[in-house]
Amino acid sequence: MSSIRLEEIKKLLREYPLKKDRVIISKIIEGDKLSEMELTRAFQLSLPLFTLMVLNKRFERNKQLAENEWSSTKVKKLDNMGTIKNLEILPLIDYHGEGDLSTEKGVSYYIKADNTGILFDTGLNDEEKHPSPLMKNMKSLGITLEDFDYVVISHLHGDHVGGSKWVSKKTFSLSGTQANISHVKAFTPVSMNHPTAKIHHVKEPIVIANGIASIGSIRNPLFFFEEVFEQSLAINVEGKGILIIVGCGHQGIQKIIDRVEALFDTPIYGIIGGLHLPIPEFPGDDITWSGLPIFKFIVTRRPPWEPWHKSDRDYTLDYLKARNPKLVALSPHDSSMESINAFKDTFKEAYIDLKVGKSIKIS
Repeated sequence: MSSIRLEEIKKLLREYPLKKDRVIISKIIEGDKLSEMELTRAFQLSLPLFTLMVLNKRFERNKQLAENEWSSTKVKKLDNMGTIKNLEILPLIDYHGEGDLSTEKGVSYYIKADNTGILFDTGLNDEEKHPSPLMKNMKSLGITLEDFDYVVISHLHGDHVGGSKWVSKKTFSLSGTQANISHVKAFTPVSMNHPTAKIHHVKEPIVIANGIASIGSIRNPLFFFEEVFEQSLAINVEGKGILIIVGCGHQGIQKIIDRVEALFDTPIYGIIGGLHLPIPEFPGDDITWSGLPIFKFIVTRRPPWEPWHKSDRDYTLDYLKARNPKLVALSPHDSSMESINAFKDTFKEAYIDLKVGKSIKIS
């Protein structure tokens, strides 16, 4: 198990704490003598440093568990799951939008696959409004609760389950209060609950409806928030191939694509959703936690002294480009405009801007 290297701590702390603290940290690392005031401050700094070391130990353990689980999992092909003739993906919540529709740093997509309606994630609603931005947009776009046969939750994070207050309760909501959706079956990547919806905890890949499957819950470590289990959807569009719908992409592009290719002999047609590429920074004002940008340093599969770089984005681009996708739409809720523009430049006419209210139709 690797330990935190002093030069990595020094690199991290060089950017964010107060200048006087950076000086003290440097003195400690170099073994220089501290003044009495510096010693007092050094003692105050020792707790967060100790916490960082403890978190790193947990992270390394969870990382190994995730890799062991991934390498030991052998999935069976989802043969004969059927195909979809007409597919529409209508973003109901994301960071960019059309006209006067509400936008936020969350995700919710309405998927219409022939006669099947799916709500994929339920947005952020960080102000706990009722009706929520999601419900307001649904009304504006003519979407009702009755349009949903299924709800699919990609992962248990606040920006995908309707707000942080629902995370601790291991549930989800479309608004400030939970609606009656007793007619709906919800597929969740971890054990969750809902007062009215029927819940199915997805562990392994499973066919949800004709032509629509979950690729299964994939485990990944997060440094500050322990672990995340995330699922994506694979939709088999007749005559075209597999369209992948992704929430945040915490699994990483390689695991997503490798899993899809293990499940289906049909080629990948495209991918829609979040791939977590906040490079060099989050679009607009980033959400911060203790002074650190959340999307760049905190909710990643890496320790904070190893933030995402352009090389990571380029790897994602290359891995996806090798499949020659015919449709790519990157969610702006967790990726920077620089990353989005790089996707546009790479995939050209295959790229579609993902915006609230802008329907993506495939037939």
